Amino acid sequence: MKRKYFFTFLFLSFILTLQSFQCEPEIKDDSRILIKGSLVDSNNNPLPNISVRCQSSYIILGESYSDANGQFQFTSLETETNNPLNIMVNLKTDGYNYYGGGYNNYELTENPNYSAKKYFNDAINRKTSTTYNLGQIKLNEAAHLNLLFTNVPGDNNRVAYKLEFQSAVCAIDLNVNNPEDCLIDEEYYNQLDINSTSFQTNLDSQLGTSVLLKYILNDEPEQTITIPLTNLENTYVFEY
Repeated sequence: MKRKYFFTFLFLSFILTLQSFQCEPEIKDDSRILIKGSLVDSNNNPLPNISVRCQSSYIILGESYSDANGQFQFTSLETETNNPLNIMVNLKTDGYNYYGGGYNNYELTENPNYSAKKYFNDAINRKTSTTYNLGQIKLNEAAHLNLLFTNVPGDNNRVAYKLEFQSAVCAIDLNVNNPEDCLIDEEYYNQLDINSTSFQTNLDSQLGTSVLLKYILNDEPEQTITIPLTNLENTYVFEY
């Protein structure tokens, strides 16, 4: 290897190593926090053997599983206030998207039969506490929708549509008293016309909630169809 390329390689290696160290959370060796609560399903029945983990970035600071009564309580390490702290309920440790979005996918949940929660305490304006009592946490059962778009022959319609639904993972800010955020509201309309072929799209949501199909037929005002998710598997056909 030529000398200048060798030093360039060493410099880049040093930068990458430095960045990896900077991503590691700073642990408070003399501080611990207590995390407790209980888990129930949509019928308020206790949920046993559901994971609850305290994490900073991808480092697990403490973890436990709910007992036969759905209760959990464990002691976790604490980080310096310039590091984020998240409490993950029923989420895989190797999932990436639940840190920055992608909440609609049940592949991120450890037990795919139930929804999940992410309690987050961001590094910006972070508040500290020695105890996080999360109270009773309800995890609705998973529900799936098979949505069929059928182009009816002979109808020369144009359709713009978008979907609004409750995602598989809800986010809750530990610093404020705002309700949990589970809503997936597509920003842009999908366009269909007379040349569009019939197709099927699938989405993950929560049992007992509804999917809103918002559409504009030709140049008419927007209309909304409410699709209740009353079963674990649901199907709806939209013809245009």
